[in-house]
Amino acid sequence: MRLKRGALRLLPLALSLQVAFAQEAPDTTSKPTERLDDVVVTGSVKKTLKKDSTNTINTLSAEEIRRLAPISTADLLQNVPGIFAEGSTAGEASNNITVRGLPVTGGYRYAPQLIDGLPWFEEPEVPFMNNDVAVRDDLMTKRVEVVKGGTGGILYSNGLGATVNHITRTGGQTLEGGYKLEVADYNFLRNDFFLSGPINKNLTFAVGGFYRTSDGLRNTGYTADKGGQLRGNLVYQTDDGRTEVQLHALKINDRTAFYQNVPFQIPAISQPGTPANPVKIRMDQVWPIGIDFAHGTVASPSNRRFRMIGEYGEREVDMADGIHPNFDIYTVKLSHEFDSGWTFDGGVRHSSGSSGFNGLFTGNDTTTAARFNNARYNNDVLRFGAFYPTATGVAAYGLNGDARVADNAYLDFLIPFITITDAKSTSVDLKLGKTLQWLGEHRVTLGGYFTEYSNKQNFQASLLVSTIGEHPELVDLRAIDGSGKPVGPSVTSNGVMRSGFFGYLADSKVKGESIYLHDHWEALDRRLKLDIGVRHQTQRADVAYNNRDQTTNLTPAGVVPGSTADTISDDEVLLPGANQYLKSKVSGTGWSLGGNYSVRSNLAVYGLVSRSFRLPSLEQLNQLQFDPNAPGSKVERIMQYETGLRLYADTWDTQVALFYNKFSPRDQYVDYRDFTSSQCKQAGTVVDINSCPLVREFYRRGIQNIGLELEAAWRPRAVKGLELRFNGVIQDPKVVDANYRTVKEIRVNDVVTGYTFEQIGEDGRRPRRLAQVMANVQASWDLKPYTGLPLKPYAKYTYFGSRFSESQDVNVTLYPAYYHLDGGFIWDFNKNSAFQFHVSNITNRLSFTEGDPVFIDLKGPNGATNRGVSRPLFGRTVRAMYTYFF
Repeated sequence: MRLKRGALRLLPLALSLQVAFAQEAPDTTSKPTERLDDVVVTGSVKKTLKKDSTNTINTLSAEEIRRLAPISTADLLQNVPGIFAEGSTAGEASNNITVRGLPVTGGYRYAPQLIDGLPWFEEPEVPFMNNDVAVRDDLMTKRVEVVKGGTGGILYSNGLGATVNHITRTGGQTLEGGYKLEVADYNFLRNDFFLSGPINKNLTFAVGGFYRTSDGLRNTGYTADKGGQLRGNLVYQTDDGRTEVQLHALKINDRTAFYQNVPFQIPAISQPGTPANPVKIRMDQVWPIGIDFAHGTVASPSNRRFRMIGEYGEREVDMADGIHPNFDIYTVKLSHEFDSGWTFDGGVRHSSGSSGFNGLFTGNDTTTAARFNNARYNNDVLRFGAFYPTATGVAAYGLNGDARVADNAYLDFLIPFITITDAKSTSVDLKLGKTLQWLGEHRVTLGGYFTEYSNKQNFQASLLVSTIGEHPELVDLRAIDGSGKPVGPSVTSNGVMRSGFFGYLADSKVKGESIYLHDHWEALDRRLKLDIGVRHQTQRADVAYNNRDQTTNLTPAGVVPGSTADTISDDEVLLPGANQYLKSKVSGTGWSLGGNYSVRSNLAVYGLVSRSFRLPSLEQLNQLQFDPNAPGSKVERIMQYETGLRLYADTWDTQVALFYNKFSPRDQYVDYRDFTSSQCKQAGTVVDINSCPLVREFYRRGIQNIGLELEAAWRPRAVKGLELRFNGVIQDPKVVDANYRTVKEIRVNDVVTGYTFEQIGEDGRRPRRLAQVMANVQASWDLKPYTGLPLKPYAKYTYFGSRFSESQDVNVTLYPAYYHLDGGFIWDFNKNSAFQFHVSNITNRLSFTEGDPVFIDLKGPNGATNRGVSRPLFGRTVRAMYTYFF
């Protein structure tokens, strides 16, 4: 446990501090659950009881969020059944979630994040700008609601998987406020606050936000997280309550570290993994290579800053910028009830700003310096043979003239991805509603949705060479002669081997219009509820895309090529090539039919069937990721079937859902260098793969999934104050079709000796990074009835089943199931104040949430093991929170 001095100074003030409500500890005698009367607003055209919803809806109250103490949006959403969130292992932002097996392994493609019913950015899948970067819950968050399928795909754009709505606190006629101080054992310090109340009898306000700094969940050696957000709103309501106007503003300017894979090794494998016999990772037979799994990272002060070059000239990159959203978000909402009974609800949101992505990825080349340098000699120096007539090898040296790196030290490539995104988004949602009587009561809603957004990206990678250890250090590579003396130009420049690597420029402008019609029908004395809806949406896109594929020599004027003052790191800079353009117009139509029948006041059954669609995302548009010549290839379609029941009793409640998704194949693509082309140049004994033409081949991949979700809570009468919660899913997702080919390197002792084509077939296989079983068990116990102390210990056990590696090619690798245990206590030491102590990963459990396949020809540093890269869970962390409410 890394308990830092700064945190120790604050622990006496905080000891486990999160916020409790400004009231006495609740009566813990057994009574009917309040969830019977839970009112939800997401996925409905009127306030609806949770038990009456016609599709699956999960809710997380502010009190539950405080007890769960999530470090990120993804960390919070892993408590929702059917959502696979990878444990926030990327950090506080830019994590990944998957919903009910839908085919996405990164980002929020089928799970848009809304704030008060509107997206902060219209498109939830934007490369290097995940949908969670500007959605941060704080004391201004009232609750979070998650609707899966059904009406979510009718009332919202891209809501066919799960629509996540973060609902903001507004003011009332009583002045209220709260403050939270949070510290953790990695020099984490965060302040949250809110203040709300009346301005007059018709006008109320609320304002709040957070500011946080930390050294990072992994030891980067510099301030990894710094920034926060400020948001507020004004709500005006007329005396008769028939008109309401809301004005919201949110400013976020935050920086968070992005953590990626680290190297590991396992016992030697004798053959590549296959679908029938995959390589199985066992955590008791996994060893780190230089980087501690719990708190280590390849990021360090040595590689924090480096030089990149490109069409813009030269720039210095600061990796401490990390994930850096800087957005202004403004919202106007208006509702009015006319004398005729018609109602109008409108919302307009405009977001503008930028999002930076400085992420350091780890190459899969970690080995001893002797073997690494031998590969560099054969694969890199020999390509520039004229510069090195007397060279016989390569050696690594510390920067600034430091000593030669020992042959048994570990070296690897680090690949920084550097992206700046300028983005704007305007969304307008207008609804007219009317209540009609015919065979019951109908709430008919006609809606129009309009959006316009733009996204301009500059993405460029680089290639660094670094030691791999507790504090990785950049090194310079030099060709050496038989006597060990450096000769010729440096292979690197201050640790940078490729000053301008691959990437792209993209400028996209998109407009969209939707019209939807929804009927909420209640009959049979309101025991039967039906939701019937249809949505038609059109998208028009105008894209300019420019791949960084033009190899250019940018040796500075005055430097003699091949001299000792030269470096070959700037000899092969990839600059943008010719513009590629896309003008696209596509449309889709979807429908949904759902019903809920109240068998008794506390028992309901429901079911739905829907046909949803997904128009191309910005990731697809920006990079032309679909076949323009294939009919129907741009629109995804999903058939969803679901049935379930909800049962509420005095001491327990249950929600069960059985679902089936059939996802029609959508365009996928594979890019590879055609090593058989006559355009390829030689590099020693093999072709220079980077000189070969880039080929893009399209194929189709569909998904079918059947699953069972369960959410339950139990408050036994025999044990006052105890509550047990469970949610989980069992599913069986399978790939439909997906056949393609790719290029594989042939290596001997890390030296590339050639290339070969590999044919891949995934039909019938489980999609990558998806578990078949996920479970979450929570226990909390109010001890006041027994001890007189307002103390509430709690614990949470989270389990994810085994998952296949990121790439499901001929080296099929299966990562094992894992669990982690979190827990702590809340002490309501008076009616206004609370202290919370929270420990994440109590058992310091080691496991990986995702990873690359293990290749048979990639040996560990000693040559007797095999190596890979994967992203591990964070080790044990300790947090303390103090909260005051009035």
